Amino acid sequence: MADATATPTPDDVIITLRPVAGGSSTIEIDRLRDGSYRATHRAGMGTLEICRTDDLERLLRQLNEALVTGTQSGYVAAVRNLHETELSRAS
Repeated sequence: MADATATPTPDDVIITLRPVAGGSSTIEIDRLRDGSYRATHRAGMGTLEICRTDDLERLLRQLNEALVTGTQSGYVAAVRNLHETELSRAS
């Protein structure tokens, strides 16, 4: 996984999700200049790009499914799962 600070800045932040009420951790979905979508996990001072995909609907569905678990780790796992699927499709 790449450090989000080394990648292009987003053109359009679509949504910021806070997996745990009152927590400082967020997952941000943004649209990049090339038209792809990026999910970034932000916690404290750290930022980590966890997924980049062309399929926004699928990304949002994965995150919505993870919302049912109500845990921060559920959100991150859902996005990582999507990332692994995208990588297997590309190869």
